[in-house]
Amino acid sequence: MFYQTIAGRDETARVTADLVRSAAKAAFLTLALTMRMSATRAEDVDFSPYRAAAEYCAGEVARPLALSPDRRTLCFDGVLYSNQGLSLVDDLQVGGLFVVRSFGGDDVAMMELAERLRRRNATVVVRSYCLLGCASYFVVASGMTIILKDALVAWAPLVVDGFCLGLRNALDEGLPRLDIGPCGKPLLRTPGPIYALRLGFMSLRRANDNFEEPPESTFIRRALRNIDWRRATEAAGLMWTWHPRYQQSSVRTKIVYERYPESQEEVAALAERLRLRARVIYDP
Repeated sequence: MFYQTIAGRDETARVTADLVRSAAKAAFLTLALTMRMSATRAEDVDFSPYRAAAEYCAGEVARPLALSPDRRTLCFDGVLYSNQGLSLVDDLQVGGLFVVRSFGGDDVAMMELAERLRRRNATVVVRSYCLLGCASYFVVASGMTIILKDALVAWAPLVVDGFCLGLRNALDEGLPRLDIGPCGKPLLRTPGPIYALRLGFMSLRRANDNFEEPPESTFIRRALRNIDWRRATEAAGLMWTWHPRYQQSSVRTKIVYERYPESQEEVAALAERLRLRARVIYDP
């Protein structure tokens, strides 16, 4: 299941300006978040406050966005559409929690929400699942992301109208990546409006210049290369996980799993529990 989006010129220009303004604050925020996040291993983290916040958001609250009375927890549950109001994000207490369960939604809206979370110095908490656009934008939105036990986080290239899905050369000079781009063999890197916005978004969040989104380890690239793309049943809804050992060298966000899945069978069971009509490849 992919969400196709097109950004208008005015909206694209406005979000681009927000990204530029945010870049001026990046150095200060990075220092502040580094001081706050000395504990990044699961065994060093007390997950009880994050579980409590997730339980609150799973209860009787407004959908898709709800802010707790004490303004310490912002819940998002659903798909983010382009016309969704985001004023509640600005009311979240600085250093508060953003609890998410989502497939994603409109690219421009997700980048804007993520930028607001960054400005609020929020900690992202994933409950149940965070897939596709949710994984691409919200997992790296701010300085720290907590992924609760039994939550499924999985990535795939985000479809943009007029672009094609295929294999192309990687910046890290490893195996070819599965990605989108202007149609042709090989796929070209000519940026469209959404692609350009994503580059600006990730420039504040990547830890090295060769990291590309969505993340694809060598194992995942090898698995994707073996897919028979002519068979719709193999290509439809394909997603994959991203092992935590690659994350510190790739993105600035500290991503902490309460428990990363241990096998392909466990990932398949999570996908079945969520009734996903998709194949999710486990990154060991």
